Formats: sequence, structure tokens, C-alpha cells
Amino acid sequence: MRRVRVLITIDTEFWPENPDFSGRIRRVDLNPERELRRDIYGITPRGTFGLEYQLDLFRAHRLRAVYFVEALSASVVGLEPLQRVVSTIHKAGQEVQLHVHTEWLKVDPNSILPGRTGQHIRQFALREQLALLSLARENLIAAGVRSVTAYRAGNFGASWETLRALASVGLTFDSSHNAGHLGRACDMTTETPLVQPALRHGVWELPVSCFEDWPGHYRHAQVSACSTGELTHALLEAWRRGWYCFVIVTHSNELLNRRKDGPSPLVGRRMRRLCQFLEAHRDKFETVTFADLNPESIPLLGEGAAPIRSNPLRTAWRMGEQLAERWNG
Repeated sequence: MRRVRVLITIDTEFWPENPDFSGRIRRVDLNPERELRRDIYGITPRGTFGLEYQLDLFRAHRLRAVYFVEALSASVVGLEPLQRVVSTIHKAGQEVQLHVHTEWLKVDPNSILPGRTGQHIRQFALREQLALLSLARENLIAAGVRSVTAYRAGNFGASWETLRALASVGLTFDSSHNAGHLGRACDMTTETPLVQPALRHGVWELPVSCFEDWPGHYRHAQVSACSTGELTHALLEAWRRGWYCFVIVTHSNELLNRRKDGPSPLVGRRMRRLCQFLEAHRDKFETVTFADLNPESIPLLGEGAAPIRSNPLRTAWRMGEQLAERWNG
């Protein structure tokens, strides 16, 4: 049985002190260096647990990873922070792809799309999506990325129309579909569950892997959102079913605690155990980047395959873990 291609994807982004962009933010009030240190590099009084910590962990376990780096912010705060992040990732031998959070349009003055704001890229007309994606792609290239072939929408907030824009920009892959966010941020509904790659509008959609943790409810494979047992069970089940790929999500600041003043013991433990599991099961899994994928050889397995199911014991264990972490601060 062939190995499952595992994509460890890291959404890499920073936010102003007002993380929800709940109101207008003046450009002069931004402090990108402070936010970079917190949200991307994970620098805390108790150590550093962000980008470089993750890169060291992947290197130690000989794993490949894809960093979806937010690039629209460079049109607001300048190119230098983006260049620094890209350089750090490339020096570690990992891949950089495109990530866009349209919330950056709320920074005043908005010179990108004057008069237009929105939390999700799907809220914009096709021509506006094309303009935003083109600008962010140009920023990523200017920061040192030679080949931009894949995209993930901020908040998973894409629609199928977004794939038309991606095709026009020249991208080959998207990984915005998230069954756990359908009906909320993500507007990429299908008649049957989408669990493997599907070709839409000339772009390959590689959905974020999900599993059913209770009837009718899907949980996506995010390190902070799943127990080690849930993730390893889903991975092994994907291998048993002969899946082409399995997409895991994490974030550049996901290993920090809620106060962002130190590490999260729980999430850190999950990340280390995931890396150990993938290293120990190279006979079943290979971690890859989008550069490793040949679009012409991807099988059309996407729609109609049955979702993976977990069980109540794993769900209860995860809830207990997270309750204990909240109790302990």
C-alpha cells in the first residue's frame, strides 16, 4: 500500500493589538515589530515557541512543511517584515505559499481597495478578489518566493469563485475548504463530503482534513483542536483507505498559551507527539510540500468518499485535556 502524502501546513500571520479588527485601525498606530515577535516568532518571557521553534522541530524529525504566509499586510506595513519571515523559512528548507487576510483592508487609510472592507475574501467581487490575490502574490515574490503555486484563505473564508480568481493569477492549488467551517466562514459547499483533492475551475482543491467526532459534526485536523489520539487515528484510517493526502493545520503562534506569555504545554506536547508519530511511521506517511505534487497524477477521489469517524472516548479525552489546561491557566 502506498504512503499517504501528509501536508503539515502552518498559517503564518500577525495581528494588531486589536486582533479582531473590530473597528478602524489607524496605520500610524500599528506596531508590526511587536506583533511579529508575538504572533510569528513566539517570543515570550519564558522562551521562544514560534516560527523558529517549529522549524527546529521539523528539522529534528526530518519532516517537510508548508508555511502559508500572510502577504497582504506587506502593502500596509512594508515589505521588510515579510522578507524576514520568508528568509527564515527558506533557510530551514521549508516551503512558503500564499495566505491572505482581507481584514488588513480595515487599516485606515485603505489604499489597497479604497472604500472596501470585509473579513473574508469571498465577500468581494471576482475582480476584487483577483486584485487582492495579485497584489499579495506580488508581495510574496518581492519578498523572495520564487514559485507561488498554492493558496489558503484567511479564516478559510473562500468560495468556489475564489478558485476562478486563483486560476487567473496562475495558482495551481488551494487548501481553503474546511468542512468544520462550512456554513460559517467557508462557503465551499458540495453535494457530498469533500475529503480528498478535487479539480474545480482549473485549480486543485486540497481540503483541510476533517473527521466526524460526533454525528453530523466535523472537526478539522488542527493541532490545537485535536487530541493526539484523534489525529493519529485519522491518519491511520486515511492510510487504510488509501487516501492520496492528508492536510494538517497549525499556526505560527499556536504553541503559545492564551495569554501569549509562555508556551502551551498541551499544544506543545501534541505537536511533538505528531512529529514523533510521522517520523516513526515513514512506511505509511511521507510529509510533502506542494512542489512535490504533480497535478497530472492526482487521482480524482475528492467527492463522495466517506468521512473518517472518531469515537466518543477520543472526543471525551480531548475535552478533558483542554479543560485541565484551562483550569491550570
